[in-house]
Amino acid sequence: MIDRIEAKKEGIIIDDLVIKVSPDDMYLYLEIDPKDPALINILKEKWEKVKTVLKENKIKGVLEEPEFINNMLIVAKGIPPKDPIPEKLELFDKFLSVLQKDEELEQKCKETSETEAEDLRDICQSIICAKKDEAIGRWYPSIPGTPGVNVWGDPIEPPPFTEKPPFTLGSNLYIDEKDNLIKAKESGVLILEKDTIEIYPEYTLKSNVDFSTGNVYFTGKKLTIEGDIKFGFKVVCEGELELHGTTENKVYIEVNGPFICQGIIRGEETKLKVKGNAEIKTVEYGILEIEGDFNITNYLIFSNCTVYGNLTAVSGKGIIYGGEVKCGGNISVKILGNENHTPTKVFAGYNPSLMEPYRKALEEEIKIKTALEKLEQGIKLGKKMKKYGKLSEQKEKILLKLEEEAEKCHKSLEKMKETINNLKKLIAEYKSRTIKILDKAYAGVTLGITDITYTLNEDRVGPVTFYLEADKPAFKD
Repeated sequence: MIDRIEAKKEGIIIDDLVIKVSPDDMYLYLEIDPKDPALINILKEKWEKVKTVLKENKIKGVLEEPEFINNMLIVAKGIPPKDPIPEKLELFDKFLSVLQKDEELEQKCKETSETEAEDLRDICQSIICAKKDEAIGRWYPSIPGTPGVNVWGDPIEPPPFTEKPPFTLGSNLYIDEKDNLIKAKESGVLILEKDTIEIYPEYTLKSNVDFSTGNVYFTGKKLTIEGDIKFGFKVVCEGELELHGTTENKVYIEVNGPFICQGIIRGEETKLKVKGNAEIKTVEYGILEIEGDFNITNYLIFSNCTVYGNLTAVSGKGIIYGGEVKCGGNISVKILGNENHTPTKVFAGYNPSLMEPYRKALEEEIKIKTALEKLEQGIKLGKKMKKYGKLSEQKEKILLKLEEEAEKCHKSLEKMKETINNLKKLIAEYKSRTIKILDKAYAGVTLGITDITYTLNEDRVGPVTFYLEADKPAFKD
């Protein structure tokens, strides 16, 4: 057997060839000038013997043909160990902004002009949500390294794992072992804190909704906004929403759940849609649609408001004036209108899903009747001309056409009357609704229940209840 120590010092001598050992024991090689044809010819002649001797001495990695590397002719190579592949966590594109902020985009958002603002409000989103069981990324498990071997046959252990994933998973995230996807246990905001990525079903935004946040699309249990919602921005919330601040104009808010506002909903072009109950301190110039009950804790002025449930304004100032309020349930309010007699319309028992089709049906009935009246006048004149023999063949065809159109109108009118009668029956169930005025209603206020209205021609001191008696407006002190 070849003596390792001697081989490291003097090399392995086979005939006239001196084969050296690399310092790391991974190569056996000859130092040879590749341009020296004499040495190359000698090696070719003795190559089979060299291979045989090396293999007999248990040398590993003996090559079938030598390889030139620089001025070395490699005759044997060890197998280096393969490095381990560490565990890897990757987020999908939608969630990448959670890991790193695009400073260039953020700066662009700050410097944007109003003409560019509409597009950038969505681009600048910094609040990113995941829905329950939504995949946010993929997990790649670690792969251990493979041991190598040197030319002496000694094993070489692979290096240990040194890299760690850029983040760890919080308690509201899990790895689906079926497809190695990282998924959300709960719906909420995705946040990276101290190298841990987590889902927060309840999230508090301590700043304004502006270009630092972009438009907000929240999915979770509850979103709390401590600041204001700035001009033109949008908040769409799947879950409860609580707003401490105020809205500027042209704001859009949509809530699929309860809504609480401790500040002011303000702006002639500001729109609020709530699929649930709402409690708002103050509303000034807004367009509101509340599919549940609506409680005003201070006042509502100059707004168009549709409420499917009950409406109360009995705390704080408890004032409603200006604009139009349509409420499917009952209304209780301290003060209606103001001393300036600002036009104010307040309806109880007004279900938009019934009243709007009913209004359109009545309009369509009038159109059909008007068209039918004109047709009947033409038919009457045509028949009179025919009686006295003054109707030409061409005009007789026109008369026939008029009679056909009149028949169609009669059928349409019958169908429309049936539709109106069916809607009336459904609307009748809402006629028991009431409007309760605790303190005062000013002259100029229009009160309505379903489609029956009454405008006050003088101030009315409360407590008083407006209701219908035999489909006629009535008051009860």
